[in-house]
Amino acid sequence: MLYFAYGSNLDQEQMADRCPDARFGQFAVLPDFRLIYTGYSHLRKGSVASVISEASTYVEGVLYEITEQDLFLLDKYEGVPHSYERGLKRVISDDGREMEAWVYFRRDSEFGVPHEEYHDILHRFYVRYGFNLEHLVGARGLRL
Repeated sequence: MLYFAYGSNLDQEQMADRCPDARFGQFAVLPDFRLIYTGYSHLRKGSVASVISEASTYVEGVLYEITEQDLFLLDKYEGVPHSYERGLKRVISDDGREMEAWVYFRRDSEFGVPHEEYHDILHRFYVRYGFNLEHLVGARGLRL
């Protein structure tokens, strides 16, 4: 099965620690969604990444091939069902194929402010992968 990562799980080392059987697949987009920071994480000391439905935009991310055990472990790490929920969503791979992947999203969708360290993790991977920085900056309610 496929999992679409758009937050700190863009970090392949973190994913390897959390889900030892997960394999990095390819880049993809989640169409008609937008990246936001919301909620509060004690671990991250601030708001964390989530996605909300919004027509005519998209979220860039990574597809991982995962096992049932990986999905169980991700549910634990993401705090399902208390902090995050997950659902199968349509994604489009970088080679143009449409497929379904598991996507996690926060139960609350009020905008928040991430801790600088957490935002820097996402920023580092947005730059490394060549993702659109306007989407990341926009998640903080700022402009480039």
